[in-house]
Amino acid sequence: MVSRIREQFEASEGELATPAEADPKPYEVFIQLTRGQPHTHAGTVDAVDDQMALEYARKHYGRDQECVHMWVVPREAIMSTGYDDDLIWPLTDQGYRLARGYAADVRRKWERFRSVKDVDQYQAEDIKETF
Repeated sequence: MVSRIREQFEASEGELATPAEADPKPYEVFIQLTRGQPHTHAGTVDAVDDQMALEYARKHYGRDQECVHMWVVPREAIMSTGYDDDLIWPLTDQGYRLARGYAADVRRKWERFRSVKDVDQYQAEDIKETF
């Protein structure tokens, strides 16, 4: 099946070096919508080699929306932390930046300007983003 798929795409630079019967592997695709802006994760493609992955990404994610730059990375090359083993904590306590770090009198002033429901919603979101 991969060889039939490969026949649909023309290689942009020379021939593809990997045989058509190779097993596909996952590649993560990151696109940059505007020059100077960060790349964002667009999705995944499965391909047998780097060139094919780039062609698939161009055809699929370039068709969805216009972008100025694209990264295609083999999933096996991405390093990550473990969910259970590695908790990521800031090196210093920066609780003063969060609304929950304010004193009670500041909260009372805050509540005068906003409803209690809004304050509680803000704190719930604040804590959720922090932890």
